[in-house]
Amino acid sequence: MLSLLPWIGLFCLGYLIIFFSADVFLDNLKELCTMYKVSPFIIGLLVLGIDPEESIASIVAAMNGLPHIAVGNVIGNSIIALTLCFALPAFFYKIEIESVPQFYFNLIYTCMIFILFGFLIYLGLFIFGILALFLYVIYVFRNFSHFAKKEITQIIVKNNPEEIQEKTESIGRIRKLEKVSLVVVSFIFIFLGGELLIFATQELMIITKIPESFFGFVIIAFVTNVEELTLVFKSIKKQTVEIGFGGMIGKLIWNLTLTFGVSGIISMNINFAWILIWNWIILLIIVIYFNFISKKKLINFKDGIILMVLFSTFIGINLFTIGLFYR
Repeated sequence: MLSLLPWIGLFCLGYLIIFFSADVFLDNLKELCTMYKVSPFIIGLLVLGIDPEESIASIVAAMNGLPHIAVGNVIGNSIIALTLCFALPAFFYKIEIESVPQFYFNLIYTCMIFILFGFLIYLGLFIFGILALFLYVIYVFRNFSHFAKKEITQIIVKNNPEEIQEKTESIGRIRKLEKVSLVVVSFIFIFLGGELLIFATQELMIITKIPESFFGFVIIAFVTNVEELTLVFKSIKKQTVEIGFGGMIGKLIWNLTLTFGVSGIISMNINFAWILIWNWIILLIIVIYFNFISKKKLINFKDGIILMVLFSTFIGINLFTIGLFYR
């Protein structure tokens, strides 16, 4: 029992780093959005939507001949990101959001079809992994094309002498550089905190002898969402929910395109198992529900209950499948 304490302490340290770094990250990112007149949703999509931890976990599993863990992490991580990360805040806050362009949901639906056929046909992961990577290229191109059309508005002081205007612009540049630096540094600390969480969890799994399949589908998917859960809570409290919401949509697309694509190409094929289909169905229901939430522009207590039921169903099915109820 005492052997668990150092790793529990490391886990707590990782979370504290994420917790305090999230404040610095969101405060400065919000100010940058205001300075440059950029949509917080787009910033969340492009910055928070980049999720290398999940990719590394799935790719390493695929390289070690564990396609069920590789794909399970993609699906499980996406389910937890969309349910738990919004269900818990919805119990305490009424979350108002902007409607997400239908393009992103259409992209996600296409990815879901690719993943399903990846399960069902021979060399499906390889074939549809390539197609998923192609979708990621379209997604990136669309975002940067949209971003490039946005004019960066600079503050120009009118009716001032030239030297005063130059001084004002110089101060503005220094302030922007300071904000960018704080965003980058705090994001690095958030990433490092997440790495500590994963490392500590892996050691705890070894000591407690948790089954590897359950670890792949649920535990690693949950742990790699701790920073996202914290950022969503913080973004709601700081009234920058668009950053958190954009980050979750970006994370989902990242998982279903880039992470699935690379893992699928490496794995090439997967033995059929009903647990894959059940988890796929749960994720599809969640995506459809989020499409509905996006149109009504509100996440309330009732939505929190529904999302928590879907999360509980996901956990229950996976527990039942690996036979933990019978030990």
